[in-house]
Amino acid sequence: MAGPWTFYNAAKKHLMDGNIDLDTDTFRLALYTSASNAATISLSTIGSVNNEVAEGNGYSSSGKPLVSTWGAGASAGATRFAAAPLVWRATGGDIVGVKFGVLFKEGASAAARKLLCFTQCSASQFSVPAGLAYTITPGGLFDVS
Repeated sequence: MAGPWTFYNAAKKHLMDGNIDLDTDTFRLALYTSASNAATISLSTIGSVNNEVAEGNGYSSSGKPLVSTWGAGASAGATRFAAAPLVWRATGGDIVGVKFGVLFKEGASAAARKLLCFTQCSASQFSVPAGLAYTITPGGLFDVS
């Protein structure tokens, strides 16, 4: 589960100036620990976020690709940016230290990997035990009306 989603300050500008294009850009969701600065809304690129969950045991650095869509929003005349659930299955050991999910634009350079938004997955960090799965369901990230 996830939400609410908090937008990074720079994401609002990037959406308006075309540096983030929700129609054509590809996005990823990565997991971060409680020691991360992921909730600092003044950050701009994924390279400025520290303390990603350690690679291994079913987690790959830089997270998972997001399958996103534009569709009907919550009210008539609204359009919703939504995403399919993402699942991490712990294999060979626990996925340790999960607290935040960070959504960002993929890019060829560090400067191109712009932050969009984050969610706090729980009040304190947790581990996904080996053999179990953790699912983040972004659902409707936001509506434009």
